[in-house]
Amino acid sequence: MRFALQQGLAGLRDHRVRTVLTALGVVFGVAAVIAMLSISEGARREALAQFESLGADNVIVMHQDPPGGRDNDDAGRRSLGLGRGDVAALDGLTPAIAAVVPLTMTERDVTGRERLTATVVGTTADLPAVRRDRLLDGRFFTAAEDSALARVCVVGAGLVRELFGIDEAVGSFLKLDREWYEVVGVIGGSAAAENDEEGLLRATARDVYIPLSCALLRTERKVWERELDRVIVRAADLDQLDAVAELVGRVLDRRHHGEPDHEVVVPLELIQRRQATQRIFSLVMGAIAGISLLVGGIGIMNIMLASVLERTREIGVRLACGATRRDILAQFLVEAAAVSFAGGIAGVVVGAVLAWAIAAAAGWTTVVSVWAVVLAFGVSAAVGVTFGYVPARRAASLHPIECLRYE
Repeated sequence: MRFALQQGLAGLRDHRVRTVLTALGVVFGVAAVIAMLSISEGARREALAQFESLGADNVIVMHQDPPGGRDNDDAGRRSLGLGRGDVAALDGLTPAIAAVVPLTMTERDVTGRERLTATVVGTTADLPAVRRDRLLDGRFFTAAEDSALARVCVVGAGLVRELFGIDEAVGSFLKLDREWYEVVGVIGGSAAAENDEEGLLRATARDVYIPLSCALLRTERKVWERELDRVIVRAADLDQLDAVAELVGRVLDRRHHGEPDHEVVVPLELIQRRQATQRIFSLVMGAIAGISLLVGGIGIMNIMLASVLERTREIGVRLACGATRRDILAQFLVEAAAVSFAGGIAGVVVGAVLAWAIAAAAGWTTVVSVWAVVLAFGVSAAVGVTFGYVPARRAASLHPIECLRYE
């Protein structure tokens, strides 16, 4: 086998240009597979990370405008939308509900070093635990501060530089409209570029969080306006998630007298649907890229067939000198496999660089996963051996007398 390897590599060295051109088909095929799968994997992880930030064990109740374009002050309305009464009705309703967190969101002027417009979220102290937000500095406000109408706030990490520059955020003060609030913490958040089709995802890294009591009592609101925009209900057990969602829907339908002014959404179902969609997308992308590998394999077979024809007399001399047909088969298989392996290694490098370049140029998230590299390299090796077997078998089946008489 060692002699066959030496002979095969020597044959490739004797025809360097042809070897390089043959390997290019494999290089581009492997690079295409890795680049496409990296884009697909990056998109999958980014989408799932955004959805998982909503909480896989949460049920989210969202306000929605009733159909028909009904005016807000229509006296015929039997429900004013989501409110604190709904939160009180759900909280403690059953042991299957671990927590209920209300949210109200308004666009307000925020003034620090600069003046800008940001989303001010009124909520309760349980939000970080339920939504699994990460505190980067300081703390979140407490239930006691909420009850006392304390003017404290927590700032999203995306606003810190604009509002405070290089100064320490915690302990500083912000002006929300005409009122001053003390910053007690800095919190991370999602950087989703735009809303998804369900309206669940939004960029939260630029939000300012204040106690719900302050948001409702210190903000001018019309009497017919809804109090809350969302309610997050956390299930105590993931196995009870569907039952909790159904219970929440029934309770709110009864309280709102059947008015279609809210929607119950289970993020876990959206995560599972997105995973299924991404799997199909990855398969399609991989199949498209795999076609280029197939083309590269056909190129290897064509070049090797030409090589067999060109080296017919060499094959005859080796057979006449005592080489077996197995030796000839091994020699040409080694040549095909070497071209494929070298092309696969170069393709992995080119694919990784291409994925990085796409991420830098387009701003997309790309992830070069180990399984993508193994898959692309394994397929390239299999393609080389498979398509190289036909020329090798043809070379091994030649008769030595006919080979020596070939011109």
